Amino acid sequence: MTPSPRVAFLTYPAAFQNAGGGEILLLKLREYLGKTGVPVDLFDTWQARIEDYRILHVFGSVRDCLGLKVVTSPILWSDPSHGLRYWAKVLFPALPSARREILLRSDVLVPNSDMEKRLIRRLFAVPNGRMRTIHNGVDPAFAQADPAAFRARFGERNFVLSVGRIEPRKNQLNLIRALKGTGKRLVFIGDPVSDYAAYAARCREEAKGFAEFIPALPHGDALLKSAYAAARVFALQGRFETPGLAALEAALGGARLAVTRGGSTREYFGGLVRYFNPASPPEIRRAVLEAWEASPDPALKAHVLERFTWDRIAADYARLYRETA
Repeated sequence: MTPSPRVAFLTYPAAFQNAGGGEILLLKLREYLGKTGVPVDLFDTWQARIEDYRILHVFGSVRDCLGLKVVTSPILWSDPSHGLRYWAKVLFPALPSARREILLRSDVLVPNSDMEKRLIRRLFAVPNGRMRTIHNGVDPAFAQADPAAFRARFGERNFVLSVGRIEPRKNQLNLIRALKGTGKRLVFIGDPVSDYAAYAARCREEAKGFAEFIPALPHGDALLKSAYAAARVFALQGRFETPGLAALEAALGGARLAVTRGGSTREYFGGLVRYFNPASPPEIRRAVLEAWEASPDPALKAHVLERFTWDRIAADYARLYRETA
């Protein structure tokens, strides 16, 4: 077997100030790559020397990372809701831009869905041959979660769960408006993004009487795993998700899923979940209530375990690194 190249991960400086799915992806991929025999360093811009590595894996759009093989996870999504910027890219995809330069100077782009791959080709005129789809992963430990710890601390009553940073893109306000008056208990786990304190306050105000807000829990926390197992329905209400790591975790926990149509969710979940337009509270309400009344479907958990666990995903990355080095 070809020896494993020395790999470093790099992301933008403020990434972990408001950590979310992208940061979890980075850390879990590093953990599981280590299990495949591919050691990964988190690149230290103060002390590390770039020439000590064969591959730099960039998460997001980071410049000044040339001089060795560069693998980039673009973590990119855009759609007509972005207005003129989106349509300008559709009409003139080869127009020079900083983002396009980064994409074209990478040796390999790794979109996390074929839908993202097609979007990058459409908006930035990147050839298919420069891209390889590797899906996002989930820790199989979420399939072993026990609901008892969460219920003991927060009550036995069934609830709809939403996990993620509180900000307009995550669309908590529309979920609140969708479930107001339904009699369903709503639980949010996550902290407000610092720039959106007013949005978080508005969410709390409109959710009075039927929703509770729990501060963010560390990704590996047993109480977070327990919350997924205790939830009757998990709602992924973001304006777009690629695909939403929390939804993969909730699927392993056994929750029924009601999921945004924005982003690449359908590529991951197929016909096993309920979908809705995230801009429409009536559609969100319909999908969540349908999921609430549905029987648990073991096919969803089996689907995620078969296709999207980190050991499988890390093996795909290890193979890509060896081929690229």
